[in-house]
Amino acid sequence: MNGEAPGNGADPAGDRLRGLRARLDLSQEQLARILGVSFATVNRWEAGRTRMSARAQRALAEFEARAAGDGPGPLPIPHSSFVGREAELGQLFSLLRGRSRLITVTGPGGVGKTRLTLEAIRRFAGPDPALVIPLEPVRHRRSVLPAVASGLRLRDQPGLEVLESVEAALAISRRLLVLDGAEHLRDEIAALVSHLLIAVPGQRVVVTSRAVLGVPGELCWPVPPMACPSPAAPVADITASDAVRLFMARAEERLPGFTGHDIAPRMVAELCRQLDCLPLAIELLAGWVGTLSLHEIVQQGSALLDAAPGGGDPGDGRLVDVVRRSYDLLRPEQQRLLPTLSVFAGPFTAADAAAVGGSDGPALARAIRGLVDSSWLLVDRGEPHRFSMLATMRGFAAARLDEQKAGLAVRRAHARHFASLAEASEADLAGRRAAAIDVALQWAADNDTDLGLAMAAALWRWWLTSGRLAAGRGWLGRFLARASHRRDQVTGRAFCAAAVLAAENGDYPEAVRLATTALSIFDGLGLRERSAFAATVLGSAQRYLGQRDAARRCFETALELRARLDDRRGVSVALNNLALMALDDGDLAAARASLEQSLVIKRQLGDLHSLAIGLANLSDVLIRAGDVVAARRLLAEAAELAAGQDTPQLTGLLEANRGFLAAAEERWAAAAGHYRAAALAHQEGGHAHDVAMALTGLGRAAYRLGRRDEAVRHLRAAEALAAGIANPQRLAEVRAALAEIGENGAASLPDGLTARQVDVLRLLADGKSNKQIAAELRLSPVTIERHLATVYRKLGLGGRVEAARYAVAHGLAAPAR
Repeated sequence: MNGEAPGNGADPAGDRLRGLRARLDLSQEQLARILGVSFATVNRWEAGRTRMSARAQRALAEFEARAAGDGPGPLPIPHSSFVGREAELGQLFSLLRGRSRLITVTGPGGVGKTRLTLEAIRRFAGPDPALVIPLEPVRHRRSVLPAVASGLRLRDQPGLEVLESVEAALAISRRLLVLDGAEHLRDEIAALVSHLLIAVPGQRVVVTSRAVLGVPGELCWPVPPMACPSPAAPVADITASDAVRLFMARAEERLPGFTGHDIAPRMVAELCRQLDCLPLAIELLAGWVGTLSLHEIVQQGSALLDAAPGGGDPGDGRLVDVVRRSYDLLRPEQQRLLPTLSVFAGPFTAADAAAVGGSDGPALARAIRGLVDSSWLLVDRGEPHRFSMLATMRGFAAARLDEQKAGLAVRRAHARHFASLAEASEADLAGRRAAAIDVALQWAADNDTDLGLAMAAALWRWWLTSGRLAAGRGWLGRFLARASHRRDQVTGRAFCAAAVLAAENGDYPEAVRLATTALSIFDGLGLRERSAFAATVLGSAQRYLGQRDAARRCFETALELRARLDDRRGVSVALNNLALMALDDGDLAAARASLEQSLVIKRQLGDLHSLAIGLANLSDVLIRAGDVVAARRLLAEAAELAAGQDTPQLTGLLEANRGFLAAAEERWAAAAGHYRAAALAHQEGGHAHDVAMALTGLGRAAYRLGRRDEAVRHLRAAEALAAGIANPQRLAEVRAALAEIGENGAASLPDGLTARQVDVLRLLADGKSNKQIAAELRLSPVTIERHLATVYRKLGLGGRVEAARYAVAHGLAAPAR
């Protein structure tokens, strides 16, 4: 009796297994692990050499059911609407559709990593369904695998390890695995992901975490805070920004009937910026709408973040707890460094960190890298790299510094570091350090006046070129009030620095007073170089006041002193100033000769910034002389030299001269555009007299374009500004422009003012100082100050410039001459 030969199809399991493996793209080894048998057993089943046992058939049936089943459920349903983030969604979508098998979405707590990731997957679902494993509830490393298995709806199988079950489930039903909130289990998640990427070919994983995993092939994508434009942006842009829209959306959900008409968009935008534009922080504060007014929310912002509006358990919904959990995950060396770095209110370099922290080398670099990887530090990858911390996280770190005994020493080191940078870089301090410098100055104001005075005296050029005139004047005034009795070099430098900023800010009488004091100090100490500088500053202030003979004497004195010292750069500056005097007098030939002589020296010295200014000044002379071809060539060279310097003063000067050139060629539309750009740049820089000049040009251009109302508006604004700063030259220019368009009408006397108050307001608008008004009206300066205070109060004005503008607009100014 012959037996049946093996492999003749008596057991259909072989074909069944081969078909299943082909459909799921599994090897015999993978299927063997899934079924809990050996590779040889699967091989014999498929070859028909042995039959499957009952237990093996049940395991195969369960496996087929899982392969064909529904699998994990859909993505979690969000509790609130998703707002904005269109640009970020597009970027993340591109990454999800790319080739990277592991994407780690990083960012600090509260930046919206989970919502953004799930929304991107929801909107742009790929060919594979997504499986989201929330890791926040997982507190122990041994619970990671069971959590993933639970998400896959796997049941325990005898003889089969959990990891093998997970591999098999992912292999038979391809899914995009999303591991949400991995920072507290970083090492375990890194090991699991590394294993799955090798064991399951084609498997893709997305991880959300405050810290990168450090796995080979990992693509890290940091989530930025929400977009919110600067305070200077149009209201429409502010209202349309993501941060403001999120606040509005959550406020409407909190208080039905709440609309955009109930708020001031700029106030909401400022609130969002104070919160670093973190979605969690914005949502927390929006939750107070209906309980507090918007003004109260803005006032109490940071305090409200530490109290959940819902009145839940302590720590529920508080931003500080989110930050604290991130801090607890840091390594010891990172926790030690972080409080030290909190003294930097703005961007800082690794060298800054070393100077303040007292350490350097690989250990510091490793600690900084760990803080970057953990989303505590943001990186601007320039040369050199600069690091910064979100204000909410910096506040937490600063509180840790205050708890340490070394906190005072760290803050002292920070102040001294920036003081040394300022003194070593008096001619040109790099930008993007305003906040850090303010912190250092504040520490010095509280602890070391001498250090603060020296630092403020050295910072004048940076304050000038970066447009921070008011801030610089405030700090210098604060330190000089404590040292005004001193007659040493540092105090003289501080007086001189304050005079520069006052003159450029339009406060000419104060500039004369400060510069005169500085000159007397330097002359008394025999410091000729410093005396030359003080004479230059004094001359500039006198020129703006119309005191031309005195200004010329100062500039000539400065030139003589510079020549004796063989200070070629100083000589070039003095020649430039004398050229401006000649230009004011209409002597174009003398102005051109002095400027050309100055430019020869500047070219030899290679001072690009000063050379660009000199070229722009010479182009002004050539435009007035009618040589527009040469003027255009000089402006092009100046613009090329200015590229990358990006200072408001230089930008405004070049744009204004482009406006003059376009006006000379009667290209009025182009002229208007250049004048407008010049006015904005000078306004940013705080150069009031140059704003008035640009507005005058803009008014003339608008009139030539047939826009008379606009022209009047610009010219009246320029007139009020020139009157407010008592600049007779600018006042004469703008009133000449007003006369050209026939604008000399007067308005009625406003209610509530006495005749004397009208006299005071009229003389103020005529460009006179309080002292001059007092002399003309035969009153004391104190009485004039009282009259002006009453006028400000009655008319709701904010100060001298607004009062001058009001007087001009209401026809109270003296008629144009």
